[in-house]
Amino acid sequence: MFTLYAKLLLISLLLASGFCRAENNQPVGKIPIIQVHAEGLSPLDIGLEIGRQSKLLFADIEQRYDAYLMASLSQMRFDDMLHDRLPELRRNVDSAYKKELEGVASAWSLVHDNQLGDGFLSWDEYWLLNLLPDIGLPANGTGFGVFKQVSKENSTIVGRNLDLKSTPQLRSLQAITVYQYADRAVVNIGFAGIISVLTGFNESGLFVAHFNAAPDSSYQNPYRLKKDAKQGVQAHVFALRKALETLTSTRQAVNYFSKQVYGITSNTLVADKKNIRVLEYSSAGKAKVRYWKSQVQVGKRWDRESQIAVVDCNVLASMTGNCIRAKDTFRWERLRTLASYTADKKAGVQDISSIMLDTRNQYYEILGANTLQSMIFLPASGHLYLYAAPARSTQIPPSYQVYYQELMPASLRNARNKTHYFWWVSGLLMLMALGLWLIRKSMKNETQNRVNRTAQSELS
Repeated sequence: MFTLYAKLLLISLLLASGFCRAENNQPVGKIPIIQVHAEGLSPLDIGLEIGRQSKLLFADIEQRYDAYLMASLSQMRFDDMLHDRLPELRRNVDSAYKKELEGVASAWSLVHDNQLGDGFLSWDEYWLLNLLPDIGLPANGTGFGVFKQVSKENSTIVGRNLDLKSTPQLRSLQAITVYQYADRAVVNIGFAGIISVLTGFNESGLFVAHFNAAPDSSYQNPYRLKKDAKQGVQAHVFALRKALETLTSTRQAVNYFSKQVYGITSNTLVADKKNIRVLEYSSAGKAKVRYWKSQVQVGKRWDRESQIAVVDCNVLASMTGNCIRAKDTFRWERLRTLASYTADKKAGVQDISSIMLDTRNQYYEILGANTLQSMIFLPASGHLYLYAAPARSTQIPPSYQVYYQELMPASLRNARNKTHYFWWVSGLLMLMALGLWLIRKSMKNETQNRVNRTAQSELS
C-alpha cells in the first residue's frame, strides 16, 4: 500500500510541475519570446501586437521601465536629454518605426507628464528607452569571434557580452522579439516592447551588435555639433534594425553603416556565415572597417589569424587614440591571450563560451558585474546560446540556454539566400536557353545558306 501511495504522489508532483511549465509557457532559465507574424500587417499593427504581448507578459511593464529610468538618470539629466538630444534623433527615425512605436504605446497605458519615479511611463520616456544608447546611457561590452579555418564549425562562431547598468526591473523585462514575414525574419535580443536593436540577427545569418566606444559616457552632447551635417544624425540602434530587415551579408551591412551619420563614437560587430568585421566609428564622422589583420594602435597588439575582438574603444591605428581606459586595455590583452586558436587547434562553441564567461581579472572581467546578456551565435545553423542575468542576484554560475526552433521555423532560415540562389539558377538557365536558341538559329542560317549556295550552283 505504501508503494502505491508513493507512486501516486510522484505522479501528482510530475503533473503539477508539468502544469506549472505549461502555465509559464517558458522553459526554466529562458527569457520570453514575443512572436509577431508580421506579413501583411502595417507598422502600426505590428506595434500593437508587440505591445499587447509584452503587456500580457508584464502587466506592470510601464511601472518597471519608469523605475529603471528613475534609478539610472537624475531628473535634470533626463530633462536635458529630452530637450537637447531626443528631438534630433527622433526626427530622423524611419516613419515605419515611428508608427510601430505608436502601436506599442497604444497597447500600453502612457501618460503625458515626464516625471521620473511617479510610477507611470510617458510617451517621451518610452521614446527615450528606445534611444538610450544613442543619447547617453552607453551599451558597453566585449565581443569575440572565429571564422574560416580556425572554427570547428567550418563557419563563423561569434560571441557578444552586453554590459549595461541595470536594475532588477530592467533585468526582469529581458525578451526576444521575432518578426516573421513570408520569406524573412528578424530576431531582436533585447527587452519587451523595445523595438530598437542592440543585438540581433536575421534568417540569413547576418548578426549585428552595437558597442559604445566613447571615452565619456555622457557623450558631451554631440548632437548640437551635428546640426550642420549634410544628412541628419541617425540613431545607431535603428540603423541596426534596418540592416537586419534589408541586408544579408557582412559586406553589405558594413557598407550601409559606414554611410550613416551618428552622434556617438561606437563599434559595430558584424558577422555572417563566412566573415566577421568591426566597423569603428568616431563622432567626428570617420568610419573604418577593422579586419583581423588590420593595423592597431601601439600597445594594442593583435596577431590572431581569423579571430577578431571588440572592446569599448576604437583600436585601429587610423582612428583617434581614445583607447586609454584600463578596462579596455586589460580586456583587449586578455582576449588576445585567450585567442590562441589555429588551423590545428580550432575553436568550438565551448571554447568561445569559456572566453565570454571569463572572470580572470578581478576588476575588468570579460563577464563582469554589469554583464546583462552573454551570447554565442552560429550564423550557419541559426543556433543562439544566451545567458540573461536574472532579475535578482543569484549564486548560481551563469550558463547558456539554447534557442533555435522556437525563434523561427526551418522554412525561413536562409530564405533570402534561397531566393538569391533561385534567381541565380534561373538566370543561368535563361542564359543556357538563349545560348541554345542562338546555336539553333546559327545552324538554321547555315543550312539555309548552304541550300542557297547549292541552288545558285545549279543555276549557273
